Amino acid sequence: MPGAVALADHVLNVSPEPGVSLSLSSPLDLLAALDQWRSLVDDSAFYLGVETNSAGECLRVLAGDLIESADDFWSRLPRLTHDPIKAILSQPSPQVGQRVLQIACDEGQSRWLECRVYYCRINTGELRSLLLVRETTHEHQSLLAFQQEKLRAVAYERFNFSILELILKEQDTVKVLEKIVRDIEAMHKDVYCAMVLTENLGKLVQTVIAPSLPPALLQTLRQLQLQAGNGSLATSIAMKQRVIVENVMTHPYWVNHREAAFASGVQAGWSEPILNADGEVLGAFALYYRQPQTPSALEQSLIEQAAKLMSIVVDRHLSQESIQSLAYLEPVTGLPNRKRVYEVLQQLRSQPVVGGEHWGLIYIDLDHFKWINEAHGHTVGNSLLQQVAERLQKVAEAHFIACMGGDEFLVLLSGLATPADKALQQLWAMQHKLQKALERPFKIGSQKLPITASMGLCSFDTLTSGDKDYVKAADIAMHKAKQAGRNHACLYEPGMQTEIATQVMLETELREAIAQQQLRLHYQVQVDHTGRPFGAEVLLRWQHPQRGMISPLQFIGVAETSGLIIEIGMWVLDQACAQIALWQQSLKTRELSLSVNISARQFSQANFIAMVKACIQRHQINPNALRLELTESVLLENVDDAVRVMAELSQIGIQFSLDDFGTGYSSLQYLKKLPLYQLKIDRSFVNDIVTDSHDRTIVRTIIAMAQSMYLSVIAEGVETQEQMELLLNNGCRRYQGFLFGKPLPIEQFNTWLQDALT
Repeated sequence: MPGAVALADHVLNVSPEPGVSLSLSSPLDLLAALDQWRSLVDDSAFYLGVETNSAGECLRVLAGDLIESADDFWSRLPRLTHDPIKAILSQPSPQVGQRVLQIACDEGQSRWLECRVYYCRINTGELRSLLLVRETTHEHQSLLAFQQEKLRAVAYERFNFSILELILKEQDTVKVLEKIVRDIEAMHKDVYCAMVLTENLGKLVQTVIAPSLPPALLQTLRQLQLQAGNGSLATSIAMKQRVIVENVMTHPYWVNHREAAFASGVQAGWSEPILNADGEVLGAFALYYRQPQTPSALEQSLIEQAAKLMSIVVDRHLSQESIQSLAYLEPVTGLPNRKRVYEVLQQLRSQPVVGGEHWGLIYIDLDHFKWINEAHGHTVGNSLLQQVAERLQKVAEAHFIACMGGDEFLVLLSGLATPADKALQQLWAMQHKLQKALERPFKIGSQKLPITASMGLCSFDTLTSGDKDYVKAADIAMHKAKQAGRNHACLYEPGMQTEIATQVMLETELREAIAQQQLRLHYQVQVDHTGRPFGAEVLLRWQHPQRGMISPLQFIGVAETSGLIIEIGMWVLDQACAQIALWQQSLKTRELSLSVNISARQFSQANFIAMVKACIQRHQINPNALRLELTESVLLENVDDAVRVMAELSQIGIQFSLDDFGTGYSSLQYLKKLPLYQLKIDRSFVNDIVTDSHDRTIVRTIIAMAQSMYLSVIAEGVETQEQMELLLNNGCRRYQGFLFGKPLPIEQFNTWLQDALT
């Protein structure tokens, strides 16, 4: 190839001679270089050595083949070597003591000239150069080229290391990218380096980093349409692959940019896309050469390495932006998070007080949300949270809304009415709106999911805000609302915090009770109208080492909210099945049934059916002896799922009883769908059945409804003979209560049972 040029830079040790200002290369170095060069010219067909000034003018001839005077210097050199040699004579680098230039002088590449240039300054400060030229063979040139490639490879390795080190230390992304671009340009003297960052997944130019690029081409990049065929860089981004254009003046990709390339002195354009780990386009890296050429294998390696380095830098930058965003946003809903809430409150407290302006908080927690995650999966759960966030924003769009994590939300109402009572009214009004917004079932795919929320309210003004944690106060009020039965709202009052702390302590002790096997089962008999036992209900008790026997009324609520009820419920079911297995071994007791209360949390478990079947199989019992008691709220929360679970277990013989019937909001339409065996009249109706005509009417209605649906009916809480007779007269022939027997530990219950069944 005519005029092919290869250039290598070498750093020489600099030691100034006395009387001579600091030079790029000392006179002793130059003499040594000249002597070494003389030993090589014997094998050369052509050679010359001259001293020149910075303009490339020959001052004196030091050695030459057929050269008589300084005037003959340039005429003895081939024309195509003049510009490259003059360029390196007039552009010394402060860190470079010598340069080696190889030039192929004809088509066959059989003739090569090796040009060595050494720089020095004389006392006046004037730049002088020692230029040594000799002809080399192609074989010798190949060896030199190999050595130069090796040196460049070492330089690339150092470049990579230095940039990786900089990435670890430097936080400013632009500075790191500019350093990469400048270092690449320093390693390739005739190249412009540019980097383009994109946005909108590679659709738009966001940033151009090209500190040395001529203005015409720089402006082109800033306005670049990122489409295939629109220049090397745009095509590289659009096609996600390397693009090499050897000659921009003839290649079709550059038809729209040739004028800018010509004005910038650019002849070749190479580009490599910058991709992240997922293969998404972050931008592209480009090299523009001043003469037509294609990259060597080493240069292609540099392109790949540079693109990877840039990808690391940009990816880290995007990650930092994401981390910064996540620092203040909850990732699922996109709402401000807990950290942001406290910052906003701090800002409110630091603002000047104007007329005692009031503020208010509503802390919202979705009831039984964990059950939805457990039953339907986290994808459905996340969709539900997003829809909840959207509804809250529609209702309270004028106020600050945040997600405190998981299924907890917070609404901060600002600018409430100045009188405290009016501010409180506005706070309650907003709470009613929020609760109403959550009443409609949420549609996720083909499913409709109903959900309720417990809310805690806290009102405060700028005069009394102080250092009190009002978020915690609203949170405490929310937990109080949950304890009241969920789907409630509660206003924070002094003293609540102590009460909540007691509940937390109770949960801790309950966990220990499970581990230490402090839970006990008691059995209460169930009899027919003749007084003969036909079964029993298993009831849970807690034998506390200090406080004695604790009623389930005190700890079941804590077990429900903490999730411990699942572990406890499975233990109770297993113990009940084990007892049924023992009863079925005796002729007297083998027909007895045993009722077990199933919590809503336990019933909603995705593997509930499998767990019940496994328990029956493990103890080898007759499933007809097992009766599962469910409350109305459990069944009506998701009727279709309840029907499916009950139907499958009913097929193997398990019977279902609807507990506390009459206390909820059951619909006959729903009840007709459920495969029930029995309705259980709640004790609240039995207590005053003798004296209260309303309760008698309710009981008669329940019994009549059960009979019309061909369901068995049993009354609980029967304590007097009068109550039993009224129930019997109205058609109820099964009972449970203190009149027939108190709950007893299994040993005492079995002893009593043997006497009762004789």
